[in-house]
Amino acid sequence: MTVDVHAHFWTDGYLDKVAALGKTDTAAQRGRGAGDGAELDARLALMDRAGVGMQVLSASPQLPHGPDQAAAISAARHVNDQYADLAARYPGRFAAFASLPLPHLDASLTELGRALDDLGMAGVAMTTTILGQPLVDSPAAELFAELDGRGTVLYLHPAGNAACTPLIAEHHGTWSVGAPVEDTISVLHLITHGIPSRYPRMKILNSHLGADRLVLGTDFPYQNGAAYERAVSYVTTSGLAPGDADRVLSVNAQALLGQGR
Repeated sequence: MTVDVHAHFWTDGYLDKVAALGKTDTAAQRGRGAGDGAELDARLALMDRAGVGMQVLSASPQLPHGPDQAAAISAARHVNDQYADLAARYPGRFAAFASLPLPHLDASLTELGRALDDLGMAGVAMTTTILGQPLVDSPAAELFAELDGRGTVLYLHPAGNAACTPLIAEHHGTWSVGAPVEDTISVLHLITHGIPSRYPRMKILNSHLGADRLVLGTDFPYQNGAAYERAVSYVTTSGLAPGDADRVLSVNAQALLGQGR
């Protein structure tokens, strides 16, 4: 089964909640095909045409982060419940990474347990920075031990802040250039802080980087329609050996998520 590990799902109701927390870019996510109803029907049809069996959903970078703890908790529970409902409505088609009400540590631990134990989510999504703070220096780093103890996935996604440099932000490169730079910096921080060796059971999935553990991630809905289909078919038409293509499309992701083939 082909698994797309990088796909987004947002309803207007959820985006309203994170806008209230201070997110200023939610307009870019509205009406792009990542919602429910007719947009969800079109997504499923597209997945079928592309031969994608499952998408693993995340709300990043529109995560419920903000100083208002009650509002952050409400938004996190809202989106996690939405994702769990979606997975239940379409068995086998969707899994999801949980959103946490960071930087509120106790509340995040509570929601992490609820999302993984009660809702059956596939791991936890975080951004490369948390409210402008490097992930490894933020309260979120206190959750690594819990993720390690559970042997679960930490899914990292750029925050969309152009790596905090005007050299990127002021030249229209926030996502095209800034996103992989954010990924690279965050991975550097994880390595220099010894995170992979200190927490060897925590599985770190980076949105835009890889080598022999590559997995398919389309960034739906930003790759949509024919572009989505090409993003999937390219893996088998780019010259990779069939066994390598199968690993990218299926085997590696299923091993990451603890699924049988």
